[in-house]
Amino acid sequence: MLQRVLASLTNVEGVEQAMLLDDRGNLLACVGNEGIVPPVDAALDVTNLALELCSTLDLGTLYEIWCEGDERMMIDISGPGRIAVLSGKGGRLAGWRHALDRNRRILATTPQM
Repeated sequence: MLQRVLASLTNVEGVEQAMLLDDRGNLLACVGNEGIVPPVDAALDVTNLALELCSTLDLGTLYEIWCEGDERMMIDISGPGRIAVLSGKGGRLAGWRHALDRNRRILATTPQM
């Protein structure tokens, strides 16, 4: 089921990789183009920096991160211990966000491996 959900996310315009991480940074599942390494380290670095910033500046809870440019990444804290990451080029981030919203329940409730 999880692989099917992640595969559907790669059908969104511009999304090349869809992955799910746990709160310790472990890759639970990933779907993307063959031969391309998923940007796990980049996603973890950005997430850790944003969490530290939220804590230091007392900004509240972190729910999502949007990284825009030639290469894009959307990081979504889907639930306790579940971080969904989409990466790619082009497309509309609002479309990426909508696709994540539609699948949030499945992503948030995936059992720990």
